Amino acid sequence: MSKVLRGVFLIGLIACTTMVYAGGRGDAGQVNLRLGSSSPDGAVEILAAREFARLLEYHSGGAMRADVLPGGLAGGERELVEGQQLGTVDMSLVGAVLQNFDPAMMILQYDFLFVNEDHVRYVFQGPIGQRIFDRLIDTTDVRVLAVFMRTPRIMSTIRPINTLDDLRGLRLRLPEMPVRTALWTALGASPTPMAMPEVYTALQTRTIDGQENPITNIINARFYEVCDYLAISNHVYDFQFITIAESRWRALSAEQRAWVTRAATEAASFNDRELRRLEAEELAYARGHMMFTHPDTSSWREAVADVYRQFLHVEGFEVLYRAIVEAGRQFVR
Repeated sequence: MSKVLRGVFLIGLIACTTMVYAGGRGDAGQVNLRLGSSSPDGAVEILAAREFARLLEYHSGGAMRADVLPGGLAGGERELVEGQQLGTVDMSLVGAVLQNFDPAMMILQYDFLFVNEDHVRYVFQGPIGQRIFDRLIDTTDVRVLAVFMRTPRIMSTIRPINTLDDLRGLRLRLPEMPVRTALWTALGASPTPMAMPEVYTALQTRTIDGQENPITNIINARFYEVCDYLAISNHVYDFQFITIAESRWRALSAEQRAWVTRAATEAASFNDRELRRLEAEELAYARGHMMFTHPDTSSWREAVADVYRQFLHVEGFEVLYRAIVEAGRQFVR
């Protein structure tokens, strides 16, 4: 190939590539979506994201596809939301980070707010959830398509936790979130913010007495090597949202939106089935290494009943909080 022809070829290739990425379209008008997550490859939510991609291509007959970018390849959770706002990322799997963009979303990781998973589903499949989703469009330009459940947060500790008294003075590692610090302080614990990579050594040296996380994180971090006890407290029912940038959503046709919505809904069901299977396996594994306790957390809920008043200054928080609490009364046994 001559230098002239090679130059023409390269210019054409660059132009075509630019058109694909600028317009988000592949060959023959195929629509490509970039779906980012900070979760590691192999995590249940990434398996579900790949299932979303498969279903999207299937339902659209190949007219749409999604490229899943796990492990922070498209950025951390904050960068993913900002990328959706800027138009550099089409979709994401995100959760509690949304409170950095809308403080009222602290309800997404508010301890003892949700009674059980049925309560979570009732909220997000009804008018309260729609109110939250509409608010997120207004405050973040991000549209929620479906909810991917995660396993509840539980406690691995160096001493058994059964009652409210057992929490008094407990040096518990928590993420640095004001609302969570306030809640555990009200329980009598001593919240200790700490970066996750430091937690294993801190437990080993007894700098802290415990930490709380979903069972997957507890197993992956091998906390069972430095904690003898696992309290099934289920104090936070965790979840992530599969989202799409509102600007990207508006650019889709009604038919394309239907394909995306259907694929997301079916992927959420896939996620929840896989999650239950994995949770059973991981709890069985933990049982071989740790002693389980099953605290009655009803008195814990009573102890934090008024903590929400500390956050009444956050616009929109009280209305959502009260609505979720009221909806949860039917799930209290």
